[in-house]
Amino acid sequence: MLGVSVRTVYRDVETLSVAGVPVYASAGKGGGISLTPGYAVQRALLTDEEQSQILFAIQSLRATDQQVEPLLTKLGGLFHRRNVNWIEVDFSRWGLGKADKRTFETLRNAILEKRVTEILYGGASGDLVRRRVKPFKLVFKSRNWYLQAYCLRADAYRLFKVSRIVELTPTSETFADTFEDAPPSEGEPGAAPAMTDLLLRFGRTVAFRVYDEFDRESVAPQPDGSILVRTALPADEWLAGYLLTFGAEVDILEPADVRERVAALAKRTFEHHQT
Repeated sequence: MLGVSVRTVYRDVETLSVAGVPVYASAGKGGGISLTPGYAVQRALLTDEEQSQILFAIQSLRATDQQVEPLLTKLGGLFHRRNVNWIEVDFSRWGLGKADKRTFETLRNAILEKRVTEILYGGASGDLVRRRVKPFKLVFKSRNWYLQAYCLRADAYRLFKVSRIVELTPTSETFADTFEDAPPSEGEPGAAPAMTDLLLRFGRTVAFRVYDEFDRESVAPQPDGSILVRTALPADEWLAGYLLTFGAEVDILEPADVRERVAALAKRTFEHHQT
């Protein structure tokens, strides 16, 4: 139900106990792990920053259509915060809020209920492909939502961009959530695509996009108004199309093969619109 291993539960219980929270275990039928009756979290145990972080995390749950108002009200009173509704987080796309919320709700239930799910997916090749997957986690990365899942056809972990999922159907088949089945974390094999190191120069007219889409530490404004960016991006079919969205306002300085790929795509696009 909690989506974690038994070992994790015991470790968390031990951490609470060391912190002074009165946790106790009872054996037998109907037993389990409980708090001493009447115990309430002392506000003094949390710093002001920690209280703000808790409230922000709960407010962020609105992005997945969770009903958090009663909890915010209770914690606002506990923390003596008069205004706990200071931020609104909405990850849905403009004009597609209802559709995205339905998708997130279906994925959330499939993940929590551990249901094998059938998806119709728009791949980078342009084809629609059907997959049966074991959904494990929703990941928000670089302004996009991804479904981290075990693909039964590929027999490997995959990341599926949620906006490319055309159809989504949870089945009645469930799967076990064992330690061996846990998906890899970011940085482990299979967790992320291969990356390409790039050196790019952008014109001043797209500066707003540069600051929106690249890490500030990788951005170096130049005296002539241009902007140099040294970054790493996924080395797949998406890369050339993404860079082409900047048109003539980007100069690909390194590597040469990416520059050639973008030029070839631009040529095909030009020829296509000439017919």
